[in-house]
Amino acid sequence: MTPTESKLQEIVAAKLKVKPDQVPLDKSFIEDIGLDSFDLMSIIIEIEETFPHISLAADEAQALKTLKEVAAYIDRQIP
Repeated sequence: MTPTESKLQEIVAAKLKVKPDQVPLDKSFIEDIGLDSFDLMSIIIEIEETFPHISLAADEAQALKTLKEVAAYIDRQIP
């Protein structure tokens, strides 16, 4: 697990009120984890605050379905 994946698990776990290890990296946010669009938007805002060099546009965010995909996207954006 990468440091980015670990941090993302912490962010989503806080939203779901579960332990970070209970948040799967490879499951869909909506279909599998059960987040709704409001939850996703608040998570995106927190991701942008946690990783200030990242800005996720709505269309980019919709294309990223799992934490593993989000982590890979963030890691590609790090200068």
